[in-house]
Amino acid sequence: MVFIHSVPAQEVPPCPVCGITLSDISQTGRVGCPDCYRHFYGRLAPYIRRVHGPAAHTGRIPKSAGEHLYQKRRLTELQNALRDAVEKQEYEKCAELRDEINELSGKGEPS
Repeated sequence: MVFIHSVPAQEVPPCPVCGITLSDISQTGRVGCPDCYRHFYGRLAPYIRRVHGPAAHTGRIPKSAGEHLYQKRRLTELQNALRDAVEKQEYEKCAELRDEINELSGKGEPS
């Protein structure tokens, strides 16, 4: 895999499979083949993330997945909220979030 983010565009070699260049992609907005994504990854990744957002799936949980995935997602949300509250020094909110995290993760009743 070629990481080209530090190489100037004119020095990036063309895709070895289809021959398209980075300047061709910047003019048309299209890659030539699936291997272009791998070859130009360092340059394309920031633009793809900006257009499509994060790579993690944040959609609905299928019913067949059950309660476990819901709890896992909720726990992650609470941990992120706790981290933000600590940074903002919102200690009462931290205590509430800690208690909810402990209850959800099965560490017993909050004290």
